[in-house]
Amino acid sequence: DSPEGGGWESGTQALLETLELETGMDSTHFDIRDGSGLSAYNLVTPVAMDAILSRMWVSDVGEMYRDALAEPGEEDSTLERRLRGLEGRVFAKTGTITHVNSLSGYLQADSGRWLSFVIFSNGSGLPSRDVRRQIDRVVELTAEHH
Repeated sequence: DSPEGGGWESGTQALLETLELETGMDSTHFDIRDGSGLSAYNLVTPVAMDAILSRMWVSDVGEMYRDALAEPGEEDSTLERRLRGLEGRVFAKTGTITHVNSLSGYLQADSGRWLSFVIFSNGSGLPSRDVRRQIDRVVELTAEHH
């Protein structure tokens, strides 16, 4: 850490404290080592991710947060070719590292109700494209039947 109080350790501690305060969850739901989205050492439970999404939905910056997420058909986004037919109804963040695929965000069901969702796949042994197809199918079925 620097003499001014900044650095990895203090930044990580500040992030954990903020997550606990904002979500009401204790630190057993998070393991933050360096904040990198590409590190297998940073972990969050699906319950915690849903709590973050739910908190952001009602926050003062909720609309801006949602609009920053990828959506189906959006050019040059991670969902450009995924979840066709759900344009304007899915706003989500993808995640892919070795043996891990995820999709988390918001979905407007056919009923009109907005839902948050979190889908994590870890260690399936399947090719990522196959896991992504199954994740998308879960989102599509949720939209239809919720």
